[in-house]
Amino acid sequence: MFAALLRERRLCLGWSQDELAERSGVSARSISALEAGRRRPRMSSVVQLADALGVDASTRTRWLRAARDTAPQIAAVPDDDPSGTGSAAPPGLTVPQQLPAAVRHFTGRTRELKELAALMAGQLPSCGAVVISAIAGTAGVGKTSLAVHFAHRVARHFPDGQLFANLRGFDPGGPPTDAAGVARGFLDALGVPSVRIPADPERQLALYRSRLAGTRTLIVLDNAREAEQVRPLLPGSDTCLVLVTSRNRLPGLVALDGAVPLPLDVLPREEARELLVRRLGAEQVLGDPDATDELIELCARLPLALNIAAAHAADHPGTPLGVWTGQLRDNRARLDLLSAGDDHADVRAVFSWSYRALAPQAARLFRLLGLHPGPDISAAAAASLAGLPLPQTRRLLDDLHLAHLITAPDRKRYTFHDLLRAYATEQSATHDSPQQQAEATLRMLDHYLHTASRAGSLAYTHDSSWPPLDLAEPAAGVTPEALADRRQALDWYREEQPTLEQLVARAYQLQFDGHAWQLAGAQVSYLLKSGLWQQWQRVGETALAAAERTADLARQAHAHRWLGQVHRSHGRLAQAHDELRLALGLFVALGDRERQGRTRLDIAITHGEERAYAEAVAESERALELFEAVEDPSGQALSLNSIGWYLTVLGEPRAALPYCRRALELSRADGNLPAQSSILDSIGYIHHHLGEYEEALPAYRGSLRLRQVIGDYFLQAEIHTHLGDTHLALGDTEAARRAWTESLAILDRLQHRDAEAVRARLDSLAP
Repeated sequence: MFAALLRERRLCLGWSQDELAERSGVSARSISALEAGRRRPRMSSVVQLADALGVDASTRTRWLRAARDTAPQIAAVPDDDPSGTGSAAPPGLTVPQQLPAAVRHFTGRTRELKELAALMAGQLPSCGAVVISAIAGTAGVGKTSLAVHFAHRVARHFPDGQLFANLRGFDPGGPPTDAAGVARGFLDALGVPSVRIPADPERQLALYRSRLAGTRTLIVLDNAREAEQVRPLLPGSDTCLVLVTSRNRLPGLVALDGAVPLPLDVLPREEARELLVRRLGAEQVLGDPDATDELIELCARLPLALNIAAAHAADHPGTPLGVWTGQLRDNRARLDLLSAGDDHADVRAVFSWSYRALAPQAARLFRLLGLHPGPDISAAAAASLAGLPLPQTRRLLDDLHLAHLITAPDRKRYTFHDLLRAYATEQSATHDSPQQQAEATLRMLDHYLHTASRAGSLAYTHDSSWPPLDLAEPAAGVTPEALADRRQALDWYREEQPTLEQLVARAYQLQFDGHAWQLAGAQVSYLLKSGLWQQWQRVGETALAAAERTADLARQAHAHRWLGQVHRSHGRLAQAHDELRLALGLFVALGDRERQGRTRLDIAITHGEERAYAEAVAESERALELFEAVEDPSGQALSLNSIGWYLTVLGEPRAALPYCRRALELSRADGNLPAQSSILDSIGYIHHHLGEYEEALPAYRGSLRLRQVIGDYFLQAEIHTHLGDTHLALGDTEAARRAWTESLAILDRLQHRDAEAVRARLDSLAP
C-alpha cells in the first residue's frame, strides 16, 4: 500500500526517482526498491520522503500507518532471538546508534531481564501506550548497566535507531539536564541539521516527537531525577521503547504515564559471587569462600563496588582475597559509611584502594578532575587543568582509565561516574590547598576561553554579536585545543557547549568575573546561530551580573544587547526593547558609535517584528549615520539593506532599490557572504514589488546559492517562498508549486509559524 502511495505522489509532481532522492536524502536505489515493494519501509525514510514531497500532516500520518502495516510485527524477545525480525536499516542509510559500549562483565539480573523481555514482547506489538520501564535503585546498584545490557540485546528490533542520554539527575557538578537540551541533541542524532531546528524549546520537543512518529526507535534516558525531566521526552508512538533509570522511583511517571516500575536492589549473594568468579576466576574466588563472602558484604553487594574491588584484585593475582578484605575491614569509619547506604559514601573505601595505588602525578590529576564542571573532558583540557604537557597528561589519563577511576568510551574524552566525581572533589579538598585549587581553576578557565576565542575567529568572522574579548596571555601550563578550520571550530562548540555554560556559572560563583563575561561572549554567536535560546539567556544573565559586580559599563552594555536579542527571539518584544535601550544608553555614554549602530539595527529589527516599519526605517537611518561616521563598511551595508527592506514593506520599492544596490557593493568589497545573501534577497523582493519579475529571479537565485554555501536553512525557506511568488506572477504555476513545496518542507521541519502561509499558497493553486 505504501509503495503505491509513494509512486502516485511522485508521479503527480512529475519527479524522477533521482530528483526525489536529491530532495529527500533517501537514495534512488532505496526509492526504487520501496516503490517496487522489494524493501520494507523504514519509518525515518517515510518521514524524509513525505517531507520532500510536501504532503500534509494527515497524509503523512496515513503514509506512516500504511508503512507500519507493511512491516512485520515484532515478535517476543527471548534472551537471544535468532529470527532477525528486527532487520537492519536499508544499505546506505544511517541511523543513530548512541548506546554506550556493552558491559563486558555483566552478570546476573536474570529476573529483571526476564521481566523486561516479557514486558517488551507482550506490549510493544499492540496498539497500546508507549512501553516505559523505570529502573530505580540506589547509586552504584547497576541501573545503567542493566539498561544498556538489555538495550544491546534488543537493539536489532529497533532498526530506526537507538538514542541514549544521561540526564545527570544527581550530578554534584551541575544541574540536571533539561528535556529541551536532550531533545536538541537527539534531533542532531536523528539527522536534523541545526538550522532546521526551531528556536523555541517546546517546538524542539514537538519536532523530536514528530521525528519519532511511526518509527521503531529505542530510547534510553539514564539517571533521571524526576518525572518532569522525562515526560517531555516520551514519544507518542506505540512502536518505540523507552528505558528510564533513576535513583528515585518516579511514582508520577508510573501513575500518569503508564510506566512499568522495575525496582533494582543490590545483587543476591549468588549473583554477586558469580560476578567475582567471572572477573577473577573460580579458583581464586571459591578457594577462600569465607573471604569471598566477607568481601561481598563489605561491598554491600553493590555491582559498582564489587567490580572495582575485583579489578583491583585482578591487578595482583597472587594476593589472596583475605588481604583485600582485611584492608577494607580496617578502615572502620569508611566501613560504617559503606554499610549505611549514604549515596556519596557507599563506595568511598573501595575507591580508596585504586586511588592509593596511583603514582603522585596521576593521583593529583584525578583530584583536579573533580574541579571540572562539565559532563566530560578532553585530554587537552585535562592537561591545562593540571598544568602539564599534553603527552604526559595522556599517559596519566591512561593510568586512571586502567585503574577504573575514569572511563573513556572513545579514548578522546574522559568522564566520571557520579560517585567517583564526588570522591575526587573530596580528595582535592583534603590534599590540595585553596591556592592550588584556584590556580588549577584559572588554568581551566583560560583553556576554554582561549580555545573559544580561536573557535569564534574561525566560525564567526562577520558576526556582529561577537564582542571584543581583549584576552590576556593564558596562565602558564595552559594548552588550548588545536583548531584548524571552521568545521573543527563548530565541532568543538558542539562538544563543549554544556561545559562552557557551566564554566560561566562556576567562574561567576568563584568571582572570576572577567572570565565569566568573556566566556559568555565567546559562545554567544554559537548559541545564537544554533537556536539554543534558553542557554543563551542563562549565559547572558550571568555575564550581566559579572559585569555589574565589576562596574564594567562596556561589558554591561554588551550583555544587555545579548539579552535583548534573546527576548526578541522568544517574541518578548517589550522586554527586548527595554534591554536594547539600556545597551544603547551605555554605548552612548561610552562613546562607542559602532556598537550604537549595531544596537540600533537590533532595535530596527524589533520594530519590524512589531510591524512598526516606519520606526524601523528611522532606526536604520540612525544606524547608517553612525557607521558612516566611523567608516564601517560592513555596518553601512547592513543599515542600507535594512532601510531598503523596510521601505519596500512600506510600499516604496522604487525608493528602496538604490539603498540595496549600494549595500551590495559594500558587502562584496567586504567579502561578507551572509550580508550579500540578505541583500540579494531584498533586491529580488524590490524587483518583484516593482513588477520586474524577470529581474527578481536572478537576485533570488543568487541569494539562495549563497545561503546554501553558508548553511542558513531557514532563510533558504524564505527565499524559496519569494521565488514561488515571482514564478506565479510570471504565470509559471508549476515552478511556483516547486518553490513553495521546497519552502514548506523546510518550515514544517522547523515547525515555523510561516508554514501555514506557504501551505495556503499551495492550496490556492489549481490542481
